[in-house]
Amino acid sequence: MPAAQPPRGPSRQALLAEVQTLRQRVAALEQEKHDLEVMLEMATDHADDLSETLQQERDDLETMLEMTTDHADALEADLQSQAEALERRGQFIRETFGRYVSEEVVAQLLDAPEGLELGGAKCKVTILMSDVRGFTALAECLEPQEVMTFLNRYLEAMVEVILAYRGTIIEILGDGLLVLFDTPLSRDDDAERAVACALAMQLRLDATNALNRRAGLPDVDMGIGIHTGEVVVGHIGSQQRTKYGVVGSAMNLTGRIEAFTTGGQILISPTTYAAMAAVLTVSHQLTVEPKGVAAPITLYAVSGIAGTHHLFLPTQTETLVPLPQALDVRYTVVEGRFAGSTRPAGRVVKLATRTAELHMDQPVAAFSNLKLHLLRPSGEVVPGELFAKVVETLPEDPRRVIISFTSIPEAARIFLDTVKWYEYHVINRAEQV
Repeated sequence: MPAAQPPRGPSRQALLAEVQTLRQRVAALEQEKHDLEVMLEMATDHADDLSETLQQERDDLETMLEMTTDHADALEADLQSQAEALERRGQFIRETFGRYVSEEVVAQLLDAPEGLELGGAKCKVTILMSDVRGFTALAECLEPQEVMTFLNRYLEAMVEVILAYRGTIIEILGDGLLVLFDTPLSRDDDAERAVACALAMQLRLDATNALNRRAGLPDVDMGIGIHTGEVVVGHIGSQQRTKYGVVGSAMNLTGRIEAFTTGGQILISPTTYAAMAAVLTVSHQLTVEPKGVAAPITLYAVSGIAGTHHLFLPTQTETLVPLPQALDVRYTVVEGRFAGSTRPAGRVVKLATRTAELHMDQPVAAFSNLKLHLLRPSGEVVPGELFAKVVETLPEDPRRVIISFTSIPEAARIFLDTVKWYEYHVINRAEQV
């Protein structure tokens, strides 16, 4: 049996082929390694570039943040400055107007800067002037504390009424008030509100007088003049002191009109009357020749207003009663703030509570202001000075006049009350018998 042959190994050719395959595999791996190294190098370079870019962007953002922060600080400082300026302006408006106009007007001025024109401006306004009749003489009879108590009570009541009707108080001169309607904010019903305000002031004075009586102080009367016209309004003064004021002939005329009033009376000019005639109740008219006015004008005595406000003064009728014996008086004509030096004689021949008929030794012009001294039948002077206005000159004799009392001191009032009591209780009773 022939011997078994050992197995044959791979042929040389096969081995060479396998070696070649291995070489190719190694070469492929080398290539892959190279490619990976290239990719790693590229990734590293890209990472470096990306890191550099990110660092640059970070630096840029930090720069922008710093610039934004600086701008924000500057903007905040600017806004703070503007806020402080607005606060100063608001404080200025409140200091200028806050005590003289309603809170509503102050709020509108703050919300609408165009509503306030600093400096002078010409505009049409309605002006109200009021004055307590005989206050100067009254103040001389009272203690200083009583004068201030009286004034503060009176002004507290009047200011409350004025602000309720949206008036702007320009001046408080003792017992006198100067009020504007139509400035600093204009409304369509300024003239109507001014007249309604005057009526409300007269009505409110009754309550104020009641308080004064309880405090032992005398009653007072008030005259009010109203006119509508063009004036210049604005801030008047200096850097140290400035006020919101008004100048112009219309204001002067308003003062003249107020001077024609008697206690409890409201007189308005033709321009004010024309603006609201349909709603007014006029008790009477009078033609006057105010100083500084070229021609006579007609004034209207207002006793009521219809429509929205619906305010009416109580009807006051007085009957002049003839006296059984005339009362002798001495009088002087008061011009402005000064009384004449002469003291001609006169006689009270008829008397009522607020009015009287006088027969004078010399003619006296209508609307003259008089300072009177009453004489007792014995010729003794009754203490105190009476003040009155000539409201009518009787046509049959210019020396016979009707006067309206504007101030009667206590001693004179007691004396006149005694005369009226005697006339009522003695004369009338004798006539009845």
